[in-house]
Amino acid sequence: MVPYFEALLTAGAEVHACAANPATTRNDVAEHLETLGVRVPARKDDPPQRHAAHLRTAIEAGPTLLSEMGADATAATGGRLATARGGLEATGTGIARLKELDLSYPVFDWDSVPMKQGLHNRHLVGLMAANTFLDVTGLSLYGKTVLVVGYGPVGRGIADAARSFGAVVEVCDPDPAARLAAAHLGFPTPTLEAGLPRADVVFTATGRDGVIPIEALSCCKNDAFLANLGHTSGELPVEDLRRHAVGRPRRHVERITLDGKALYLLAGGAMFNLAAGPGDPYDTFDLVTALVIEATGFLATEGVEYPPGIHPLPKKVQDRAARGRLESGA
Repeated sequence: MVPYFEALLTAGAEVHACAANPATTRNDVAEHLETLGVRVPARKDDPPQRHAAHLRTAIEAGPTLLSEMGADATAATGGRLATARGGLEATGTGIARLKELDLSYPVFDWDSVPMKQGLHNRHLVGLMAANTFLDVTGLSLYGKTVLVVGYGPVGRGIADAARSFGAVVEVCDPDPAARLAAAHLGFPTPTLEAGLPRADVVFTATGRDGVIPIEALSCCKNDAFLANLGHTSGELPVEDLRRHAVGRPRRHVERITLDGKALYLLAGGAMFNLAAGPGDPYDTFDLVTALVIEATGFLATEGVEYPPGIHPLPKKVQDRAARGRLESGA
């Protein structure tokens, strides 16, 4: 995302940056952004009180435009931040939060843009999560049963990637249409209660807190791995699991003893591909960066004239980013 901040500064903006998730913050990046002139006090693993204080400071600076991943600033101000003229939201979790607010300014949903859904959400998150599993655990997915909880774009990506890495993949989703889509690709679609006892690895990908309660995990098989790919760190019952923690056999791996069985929590329940892995490859994420730069330019000009509420990002904005990529020959 560094090129995004550089573009904002070059355009003359005063930029404040808050962490979308302290677990995925990288101190070297934060320190580099500070040398460029970005106001970014956030550091990796900031405790909740400090994280909230940084957000309050940024809000008190009176931002006119918001570019969010998770809608924290908008939610903290009830969608009524007086200085804000418009915003962007990059996650399904954030859009769900925004739908519950009476917004006083327009917010553009660029998470649903086909370019982001199709490239980043659908393919890259799953691919990098599978690579990160190998790196973090020292184990392959070959022959393992993987349960994917949530079959949106991210869930579809990890299901495909895990299968290509040799896993037997099952999909759990409350939406019958999502289960039907999974079944058409040959994935069994058990209930959570039926799938957990078979799973060697569980990936959550719903963007919603409390997807798997601690009680459900009591039926997991011994030595199962638990990882989350959604935006929120609350999909897995992390606090409850850590009450039963007995050690850290490897970096990003916590050993849990629950009902006499060992479970392994990966990356503390934070976004696995980011907190324990490298995120997207730089060359492919450049296209996502180009998209948010184009979206911010649109927001600062035409976008602020839209009525309050959630709006899809216009197709012409995506098309400008795509043309730029094609014309560059990248």
